[in-house]
Amino acid sequence: HYFIQSNLRMQDHKPAKRKRVDKNSPVCDFPKVNPCGTGGTCQSAAMQCFAGVACIVGIKSPGPWYHVSDTEHFCFPCYEHFLRPHKKGYTSYFNWKLKWNINSQCDPGLKLYMTEEVLPFWIRCSACRKWRKLDQEKNLVDVNQETWTCSQNKDLACQAEEAHDVTVVSSSGWLERLGVPPLIKNSPAEPFLVHYYSDGVGMSSSVYQQPKRNGHDSEELMAEPVVMDGPLDNNFKPFNQPGQQGKALCFRPDIMEMDEERTFPEFKRFQVFYLAMRNLILALWNTNPKEHLTVVDVERAVIVRGMVRIRYSLEALRVLSFLTQRGIINTGILPLTINPDLMIITPQRKPTVAVIGAGIAGLAAARQLTMFGYKVVIYEGRDRIGGRIWDDTAFGICVAKGAQIITGCINNPTTLMCKQLDIPLHVIRDNGCELFEENGCPAAPDHDRRTDFHFNALLDAVAEWKLERLNLAKSRLESRESIRGENSMRISLEDKIMELHKLSMSQNRQEFSEDEKRLLQFHLSNLEYACGAPISKVSGMWWDQNEEYSQFTGDHAFLYKGYSVITDALAEGLDIQLNEEMVYKRFVTVVMRVSGDTDLEQTCAHMLKDDVIIIAQGSPQLLELTTVETRSLSKLPQMNTSLIRLLLHCL
Repeated sequence: HYFIQSNLRMQDHKPAKRKRVDKNSPVCDFPKVNPCGTGGTCQSAAMQCFAGVACIVGIKSPGPWYHVSDTEHFCFPCYEHFLRPHKKGYTSYFNWKLKWNINSQCDPGLKLYMTEEVLPFWIRCSACRKWRKLDQEKNLVDVNQETWTCSQNKDLACQAEEAHDVTVVSSSGWLERLGVPPLIKNSPAEPFLVHYYSDGVGMSSSVYQQPKRNGHDSEELMAEPVVMDGPLDNNFKPFNQPGQQGKALCFRPDIMEMDEERTFPEFKRFQVFYLAMRNLILALWNTNPKEHLTVVDVERAVIVRGMVRIRYSLEALRVLSFLTQRGIINTGILPLTINPDLMIITPQRKPTVAVIGAGIAGLAAARQLTMFGYKVVIYEGRDRIGGRIWDDTAFGICVAKGAQIITGCINNPTTLMCKQLDIPLHVIRDNGCELFEENGCPAAPDHDRRTDFHFNALLDAVAEWKLERLNLAKSRLESRESIRGENSMRISLEDKIMELHKLSMSQNRQEFSEDEKRLLQFHLSNLEYACGAPISKVSGMWWDQNEEYSQFTGDHAFLYKGYSVITDALAEGLDIQLNEEMVYKRFVTVVMRVSGDTDLEQTCAHMLKDDVIIIAQGSPQLLELTTVETRSLSKLPQMNTSLIRLLLHCL
């Protein structure tokens, strides 16, 4: 029916004589007769068609214009060239649409096609650093951005002025007036996000290839964890996956986090732009965490048509700095080179930061702050670094007197540092860790299984008791803070476990043998190791409050070369003052006073004469200490409270 009507119209109306633009010219310059489809909000003074495939001049009213951005439009004849089935461009549009629908959550229109396939690329000259429009027939993927110069374009030299539209891209409101979402092609995040719709996480669907794993389509395995092959590491998973529990240090790739919305409120209503940039940066870092990730690396990885690539380049530094200051990227054991773009202080004033304690937390914080441009001094009371990490190699092998196991390797900062130092990890399997008695013989397997089941049942019973108490408080409309003071809630974890243990033994009319009692004591001591304190001093009600947050998951690993390899690498190049026992004890004693802020101020000012003081002590009271410290240090001269909170967050 459509073709019959079209033929009748062509017979009834004689086509007017029209002069076509030279097909080699990508621009047609129509007078601005009809506004583009933005409701009059477009800021363009004179529209030009970027397509140039069917442009016709010499007519006063060529038809409506179609808006891509304030600086990019295409005309009605070019629109018809791709939309109408009898036109030459329809086949390419139809095939692209089929490919797009494979992994897209939206129905693609012609405007999106023009943005994805026809809009020219923009590239920065490596010599003059000016932005240039790439020749229409060239693809940015095939160009070496590191060596590209203006002379590689037709009739262009570095002496030529930069296009005026480049300055318009940075104006306020330009991004909000984009006609279609700016989706990145060939994003490094694609292998990490195969279970998401591409256009929902800021990636183009036109280059999507449906992944296969073990001979099956990915759709059959949507509920299973993603297995990374090739250069990707199973221990580095920066994004949450659909249908899986959240992991520590994971981001949702399809939505902004709360602190991201606070930092970038301008992207809150237009999140796809920010998500595309953030996901790309996280993927680049997790693919190669052994080198500093720079703005240039990010800029070259952004493959997108149109002038929005310039805007991506302008915003890259802000997003990169945000993720770096949060300790998500550019962290761990990297060369102590200061990147001026990522410094959070001014070069005119270089404040000194005193870190109290040379354990792994203090060393990591000092190293990160040094890369931010601060002058850092570490004060350690012992004659060695490492804190609770202390390895003995007197017998030719490493015997740990402290930590030697990574609990949950996925996204663990310790795993990251092992990756950076090429330290192999020995994965601990469930069936490969035997318990030995004092005489050197393995524990009886049946005793081991029975005690392990009983201990886990006790922890489940503690959790049920806690839930009952919280539900009771909720029914009485009491807050958590109000029930913390009740005497019935102040029972220790040890007392609660032993109470439930005796109850279980009496109800089941059972008794543990001496071997089983020793095994139960092992599990209790292991629980103390996990809590970092005697369970007689740990709250039975609140001991597992960290379970409300995402945990480090994955395999547990054993560092047979010891943790000292990591602490030694962290300490390299840092100013560490050992045997500062008086300074260490005096400062910690003062900070632990809940009252007496004036004394703290005077002591800090006269004792170390530093601008900022950070406690990096891995103790159960760390949360309390940092709270007191934030309130007290804010009174020091020339102090910035927000800066202190940022530095404490680095720990």
